[in-house]
Amino acid sequence: MTEIKDMLTTIYNALLANAMISKLTLAADGTHRVNYFESPGTADHDNLFVVITPVGPPVPSVVGSDNYLSVEFTIQINVESISRPARNTVAHAIQDEMIALGFARLDGAQNELDEFMTETKRFVDVRRYRGNTKLYDTNY
Repeated sequence: MTEIKDMLTTIYNALLANAMISKLTLAADGTHRVNYFESPGTADHDNLFVVITPVGPPVPSVVGSDNYLSVEFTIQINVESISRPARNTVAHAIQDEMIALGFARLDGAQNELDEFMTETKRFVDVRRYRGNTKLYDTNY
């Protein structure tokens, strides 16, 4: 049986391999404030954190000889912090890591957000990325 890959784990590992992201998301307990889908209610929200969320399921994107040859992913990454410069630094580093993984940033108002949220007192940067796996890399 073929092992199924997980794109969220691939992205998570790439982000934490970046020294800047790893440093700025490191919690006092030695874990990182990088989560899938949502940040836990018990998480440290006074410091910078990152949330990685798929916008939908993986979608076959290239077909040949009645087989799917590539898979497309759309991923949203939220960066929140009480420090706007730290948020900007991490958001830019994440963009670089996503480009290295073969993702491109989606443009348009529905795909991004750059605001100060008065109810949480945090600066929020939300970006969506879309990318395809390499040909024949379809075990997702």
